[in-house]
Amino acid sequence: MLQKISLLKNFLTTKGKGLALLIAMLVGIFLPQAHQYDYTIQYLLIAMLFFAFLDIDLHPRATQKGALWVLLANLLIAFAFYGILAPFDRQIALAAFITAISPTAISSPVIVGFVEGDMEYIIAAVILTNIVVALVIPFALPHLASTTLNIGIADMLGSVVVTMFLPMLLAQGVKKLPSTTQKLIRKGKSLSMPLWLVTLVIVSAKASDFLRNENTASLTTLGKIALVSLAIAMLNFGIGVRLGQPNHWRESGQALGQKNLSFTIWVALTFLNPLIAMGPTFYILYHHIYNSWLIYQFEKTRPVRLS
Repeated sequence: MLQKISLLKNFLTTKGKGLALLIAMLVGIFLPQAHQYDYTIQYLLIAMLFFAFLDIDLHPRATQKGALWVLLANLLIAFAFYGILAPFDRQIALAAFITAISPTAISSPVIVGFVEGDMEYIIAAVILTNIVVALVIPFALPHLASTTLNIGIADMLGSVVVTMFLPMLLAQGVKKLPSTTQKLIRKGKSLSMPLWLVTLVIVSAKASDFLRNENTASLTTLGKIALVSLAIAMLNFGIGVRLGQPNHWRESGQALGQKNLSFTIWVALTFLNPLIAMGPTFYILYHHIYNSWLIYQFEKTRPVRLS
């Protein structure tokens, strides 16, 4: 009985989070006035990353070769989608690039924990992809968007370094503090989900306001971005699973498929435009759908333990 209650709790927790994310996006869509608070997204992201990095060890016990393959696939897929789509529509190509280049989600160890996977594998992927992608984007994006936007490499690099590496360093500094102080700071982790919901409301409001008042693209373009984002999600999870065969397919699928989308949404809103940010915004729905399926399949195949 206790086993069944535990499974039900995990299922409801996962589904509840997915539902909360959907509601937050709907609130933003119908409350476009909230876009005026878009300047807070960077600070919300820094806070979320700080709490997330509290649980990440920057020195994994063993080097995971699989993480290197995940990083390579992450970069190749992003540049490949851009190269294929740019001759036809640069906006859609940029949306595809900013979606596919997103590094492994810092929350991905949570999902891997649900399916009793190799935590060291996924943590190595989190560290490697987030560090490398944060350094690649400032140099790559100004060149890819050069014909439509004027982005300074130095300005972008400074913003990305502050947003990604400041919370990383602060979180590592916390680990040097007395255990009682660490415990007190870690209580703030309960704010991570509310902060993400607030971020989603503002992101959705920004997109809604853009589509209502500034967008010159058609609904067809928006639909194409949604489809391209779906294609990227399917390819990421598919290739990730293949890279991890035979023993780490769940971990590898998560490493390549579950993305740190809050980071690239911020990049798109800050340096590009809300239409391009719709790529990773659509992806949010797709990777949560996959994660729900993954957990369901794992629980279905687990042996039933009688209490």
